[in-house]
Amino acid sequence: MKMMTSDGIQLAYTDQGDGPVILLLAGYSGIKEEWQYQVTFLLQQGYRVITLDWRSHGASTRTAKHLRIMRLAADVQELLLVCQVTTATLVGHSMGASVIWAYLTIFGEQRVSRIVTIDESPKPLNDTYWQAGLNGLTWENFWVRLPYILRQPMTVAGISEPLRQELKTTRAVHPFDEALCGPLLGDHLQQDWRETCQSLTIPQLMIVGAASTMWQGDYTIICENNNNNVVRIQNAGHMPHMEQPDAVNAYLHTFISA
Repeated sequence: MKMMTSDGIQLAYTDQGDGPVILLLAGYSGIKEEWQYQVTFLLQQGYRVITLDWRSHGASTRTAKHLRIMRLAADVQELLLVCQVTTATLVGHSMGASVIWAYLTIFGEQRVSRIVTIDESPKPLNDTYWQAGLNGLTWENFWVRLPYILRQPMTVAGISEPLRQELKTTRAVHPFDEALCGPLLGDHLQQDWRETCQSLTIPQLMIVGAASTMWQGDYTIICENNNNNVVRIQNAGHMPHMEQPDAVNAYLHTFISA
């Protein structure tokens, strides 16, 4: 399915099933097909499941226009309106989590019943007072390291061969342009959503890849004394939803149905 945003960009999405709505949002360079195991499971549990390809990702329009986290949050709002969703659970992996926090900052919690973030710190940049961001990333080395972020190991358990082949086939048809999307990654990594996390009045589940090499320190400390849950997926790196889908699905279902 396709929708046109208010700034003239065509976005690809899927909308399947009936029941409580769950919107699955991939990370930087990610595509909606990454959620295959979650979509199948959640549909079986009686949910309505929506997935989205960000602008310049997957089957959506390739463009340099408005490649900013705040604009992606607006795209989410417009998707919810197109799909006539009045309330939803938002699930975001990596940059998708950043977009969720941006969405809540701009649009509030009116359409969101709860959120799930997967392996993402609310502040990727480390500084003197925050040492729970992207491993080794500081303002001093930011622009030098930026082009190499995707070169880091992302998984420890690997991804099943059927899913790997599906992603390979889809990416061959819709290749990702790192040079085009570089400004989006830069914008994402400069955000600070700690205040948003601390001010939430809806439940948040933080899913952490226990063996993820992406992060230093423990960014889940931002959830202390707040309406949050933290779970760690064993034998998983930065992509628990693909590395250990059964474990992630179980936590999702328990959290959403509570």
